[in-house]
Amino acid sequence: MSAESITAQNTASPASDARPEDSCPYVASGPTTLRCAKCNRPLMPKDARRTPTGYVCPYYIKARVATFYNARPIHYVIGGAIALALGALGGFVLQLVGSIGFFAIILSAFVGPIVGGVVAEAIRRALGKTRGQYMWLVAAVCVGIGAAYFTLLPPIVLLLAGSPRFLFALIPVLGLALAIGALVARMRV
Repeated sequence: MSAESITAQNTASPASDARPEDSCPYVASGPTTLRCAKCNRPLMPKDARRTPTGYVCPYYIKARVATFYNARPIHYVIGGAIALALGALGGFVLQLVGSIGFFAIILSAFVGPIVGGVVAEAIRRALGKTRGQYMWLVAAVCVGIGAAYFTLLPPIVLLLAGSPRFLFALIPVLGLALAIGALVARMRV
């Protein structure tokens, strides 16, 4: 066997022999003795992420986090549509609660988180075991858009009209803020 054929055999390795570091895009920015526990590349201390099995590079963490989420774009559309519809209904309820009088602030503090919890639970039941990394953000924006007509528009109109009832019209906005906060808290768990 000639030296050229031996060299050709050694350089042509099959894809199954690829080491983990071949797929990791992380490159250390300077000399270091620390190495990633998963891909064994040199790792800068400022970039290291501590795990129970050792220090790993940020790309390994990002790849691991991505495995927990399995939502496709259609799931985001479904979650957004549910949040939009229930946000409009919740905005209507918050407007009714905000117009009852003196105890409206106290009731809005209770009704707002209930609205957010109902929206989060409806999305969770509709999507089943599907999880999306940014589903909470899509749901929060859609609830805000859905409830804007009932909660944000009346204070804006009263403010532009110069009415002193402007401050009382902000009570449903408080409930909406609490609803969105509860929604985000429930969906990020």
